[in-house]
Amino acid sequence: MTAVAQGRAALALLVLAACGRGNAADEGGPPRMRPAELGGASAVYFTLRNPSPDTLILLGAEIDVAAAAGIHQSMEHDGMASMHPVDSVVVLPRDSVRFAARGLHVMASGVHAALVVGDTVVMRLRYRGTRMDTVRVAVRE
Repeated sequence: MTAVAQGRAALALLVLAACGRGNAADEGGPPRMRPAELGGASAVYFTLRNPSPDTLILLGAEIDVAAAAGIHQSMEHDGMASMHPVDSVVVLPRDSVRFAARGLHVMASGVHAALVVGDTVVMRLRYRGTRMDTVRVAVRE
């Protein structure tokens, strides 16, 4: 993917975060992170859009207030919920991928400070190549 195409894809996510618009698949609007206690874990939900003609490949995430962050997939099997790490997320041209509760999400663990409703954290998304985009994420229920 070219740097211009990656920039357009990131811009789509940032515009969504800034204006809070989108469709019903946007997990309630702009990116959000659940509240968490000091040392605890939380999850980030958002929709990653790729308006470009090139495939976008998300490889990971970093969150400024967490000791570790990664992409995870939740699932349920025989009534038991579980989650596992995901190496990458492919977003096809002119498509989107939803990061939502009980599904794909960015998991943050070992938060350095309690996260309360109204806080804002910084998440960096790392793509194939050298591209890394910064997104401001609101802490809310």
